[in-house]
Amino acid sequence: MKKLLLSTAIVSSALFAGSAMAQTTITGNLDIQFKSISADTAMQSQRGFGRESQINIQNKGKLNNGMDYAAGFSIEHDGTDRDTTQSFNENTYINITSGNTTLHVGQDHIQNSQRTLANFVGLIAEDITNSDAANNAPAGDIFLDSVGGNPWASYGVGIIQNIPNIGALSGLYVTDSTAVAATTADASGNGNVGADDGLFDGNGESAFEVGFVGSLGVKGLNTHAFYNKQQKTNSGTATDRDIKGTNVGASYNFGQVTVGYNNKKTEFTTVNSETKQHEYGVAYAISPTLTLGANYTKAKNNSLASATDAESKSIALGYNLGPVALTAQYAKTENITGVGTTTNDDFDVAIVRLSTKF
Repeated sequence: MKKLLLSTAIVSSALFAGSAMAQTTITGNLDIQFKSISADTAMQSQRGFGRESQINIQNKGKLNNGMDYAAGFSIEHDGTDRDTTQSFNENTYINITSGNTTLHVGQDHIQNSQRTLANFVGLIAEDITNSDAANNAPAGDIFLDSVGGNPWASYGVGIIQNIPNIGALSGLYVTDSTAVAATTADASGNGNVGADDGLFDGNGESAFEVGFVGSLGVKGLNTHAFYNKQQKTNSGTATDRDIKGTNVGASYNFGQVTVGYNNKKTEFTTVNSETKQHEYGVAYAISPTLTLGANYTKAKNNSLASATDAESKSIALGYNLGPVALTAQYAKTENITGVGTTTNDDFDVAIVRLSTKF
């Protein structure tokens, strides 16, 4: 009994010692926006409010071997989300760092291909045209946000190598490209595939992503380059192939002006089916708190009949009020479905957005 008490005391002492060296923080963000969409067809003209909210719980400190660690997860709830099982499947990670090398285990935290360096104020083309509710306009756009199979949205293992004054290299491998993780047990309580035993095996295939983010040692320059590939499904269809994605971008700031370009590409499972997207952006800092930005995005899927460029042209004004930022944006989109013969897929969109972080 004394031996058991002594062992328990030692373990408890070690745990509390570790906690004393750690730092826990709770942060979050909230975006509330009003969007108005106008089209020639009355049924496709919509207006209303949207919301994005997220709470981040993070902890960092030292391991007992002297290495650094960081861990955390986020609680996200957007718009009309009612699927609470997805609320915890974002920004979940445990990282262990030694020098300039970090081992990453988790989901949606490692640097990844969901980014652009050609939109500085306001929403990107995909978010401008996106609508959550059924029958709301616009819908069915071909604009790319992420590329390829999006392995960063799944649980996996990765490594980040920081190169001082240059940037960071990263690699990520996931065994299953399905994003959600095990959260519930079956009725018998014995656990099953995708249950509380932590085993998850969905319908996705394995995937990897490699990338670089950094300035390359040049003041004012930002660059990124990513490549990912998801293994093709074992369906036996002769036309099936791996899903591949690339995202390359660069921006440069000189004084009050910033310019940027981004190139995205996704090769889909069907042979000769791919979307290529070009993004161009510029921003002018009118004052330390007021910035004017413009973006032009075009995308084309070569597998569509009568394939034509989908285009988005937008201008936005951002006003920084310290803890709150106000953004007003106007966009004109054309042929968002990428099919030249389709009618009623041109829209005028106006957005006013309030954002805060805490």
